[in-house]
Amino acid sequence: MPVELALVFAPSPLWRVERTDPALRFSLLNPVDVMNDRAGNRFDIPGAGVLYGATKADGGFAETLAGFRPRASMVGAFNKLTPEPGRVLPGQVPAAWLNTRRLRTFDETGSLPFVDIESPATHAYLTEQAATVLLHQGLENLDVAAVRGPNRLLTRAIASWLYSRTDEHALPLYAGIRYVSRLGDFECWAIFDGTPVEVRSSAPVDPTDPALRKVLELFGMSIA
Repeated sequence: MPVELALVFAPSPLWRVERTDPALRFSLLNPVDVMNDRAGNRFDIPGAGVLYGATKADGGFAETLAGFRPRASMVGAFNKLTPEPGRVLPGQVPAAWLNTRRLRTFDETGSLPFVDIESPATHAYLTEQAATVLLHQGLENLDVAAVRGPNRLLTRAIASWLYSRTDEHALPLYAGIRYVSRLGDFECWAIFDGTPVEVRSSAPVDPTDPALRKVLELFGMSIA
């Protein structure tokens, strides 16, 4: 029996923590970083934009604050330093940084489905239909470990392959990708360029927001 992609629709609203302006900015991968697996985001597409959102506010905070997590290589070095006023330590999020961000909700208003990249059915389908993409990255089979792994060249290649799929009228087949964050059990969405989105609400980041406090606690972080 032929295997089909697992398709789902995004809930409304979605959540995103981003800079004050512009709202709902689609991520664009710098052409010089196309082959750099450390640059850009997980499902960025060379030559096209991708907007990232989460099903819940805590997912939006987790994805945005991940860069502030203390690194093993930094902890020892900072422990040797004498505390100074204004010095931000590993695991601290500067309050000034939060002041430049907004917590926004938005709707994906198109009619196309998302590809559930977490589904074994999707893995089987892509292993068969996008075999050259996998083989180029040295993979024989696709699985959760691969799609959540650190190889962004693989996940970008998969996103690009899905983005390029069209129907008989040369219209796109998919709105984007549904995935689970590498940082925890947060459901997230990578929305392809051309998919219509609308802001529903926008508010300053409240340091007492329960979703923010939850993520800070999970990551062992604090606000400086």
